[in-house]
Amino acid sequence: MKKLLFKISEYKLVFIAVVFLVIFSVGCAKKDRKEIKIGIMTPLTGDVASWGEMQRRATELALEEIKDIKVKVIYEDDQAIPKVGINAFKKLIDIDKVPIVVGSPASNVTLAVAPIANEREIVLLSSGSTATEVGKSGPFVFRIMPSDEGQSAIMADWAWDLGYKTIAIIYEENAWGRGLMETFVKDFSAKGGTVLTIQSSEPSITDFRTQLLKIKSLRPDAIYAPLYTRGAGLMVKQAREMGLNQQILGADVYGTPELIQAGGTAVEGILYITFGEYHGPEYQDFAKRYREKYGKVPETYAAYCYDTFMIAVEAIRQIPKGQEINGTNIREQLLKINDYRGVTGVTSFNNSNSATGKTFDKMTIVNGNHVPYQK
Repeated sequence: MKKLLFKISEYKLVFIAVVFLVIFSVGCAKKDRKEIKIGIMTPLTGDVASWGEMQRRATELALEEIKDIKVKVIYEDDQAIPKVGINAFKKLIDIDKVPIVVGSPASNVTLAVAPIANEREIVLLSSGSTATEVGKSGPFVFRIMPSDEGQSAIMADWAWDLGYKTIAIIYEENAWGRGLMETFVKDFSAKGGTVLTIQSSEPSITDFRTQLLKIKSLRPDAIYAPLYTRGAGLMVKQAREMGLNQQILGADVYGTPELIQAGGTAVEGILYITFGEYHGPEYQDFAKRYREKYGKVPETYAAYCYDTFMIAVEAIRQIPKGQEINGTNIREQLLKINDYRGVTGVTSFNNSNSATGKTFDKMTIVNGNHVPYQK
């Protein structure tokens, strides 16, 4: 009888131990899922704060759609300034311990933090860093946008097709603006066009009259101005006040609100290249939800922000069970992403750090609205 009682007690202990292990394992699994963190590094203040607001709105909308993974988002403001971005990135990886950071849209910030991302093996997935150099900035730096090489080549073709034979350039002195300028000069010159002058501008400049006086004296057919948006709006306004009525040719960031806010009616008729907008069913559903939540039509860049975040989550989702959610494993899964269908169309990395599958659109401003260019 004692032996029987001992055996029963022994079985009870084994049963209790098994139950404890199961509960502990499930608890740990739930805890692991709760601890998935994604950092968002974007300009929430400063001259291009609208970029950050688009990223925040798109991210919050994406979070409503993610049901199978518990994601904690941590935002940091980089102000589109490299030094600020470095501090923001270090805070995200050293204090918050995130394995992946979505952002920054600013190429100069991405390039500044790229060495840290590569050294620490933390994925940096940009929603908007288009500078050519970003594509060569290391194994842990990714982007879903097409390179500036394609954008400026299209602008050079467009300018030539419109009959402009002489161009003056005023550009943002950073990796983004410099890359656009250099490619444009190469492609436009190859067609037989002449670049009369190249004027640079620092991001903090708000008075462009010195550069514009030089440009005015040369009487170009058109002005190519890859400047950050608020600066571009101010430059155009000052150009018109000085009697410079030439066609202004712009770049991708012209699609953000700061251009019209700073330039007012002076920016009417500007021509610019921006990222292609997809109109398939995925986008239509996204646009409907965006309008319902925020009361406005989503800007093109908001769609890219949304897809960037969702692709980050998809890479995490594809990490095999039992493997750690870290930068190395996320990177491995990002490289495998092929034909991901999102709100910007198809995105493929296919063993490359720069996604393919994206196009550019020709745009203009009519009655204060950004609209597709029509001949």
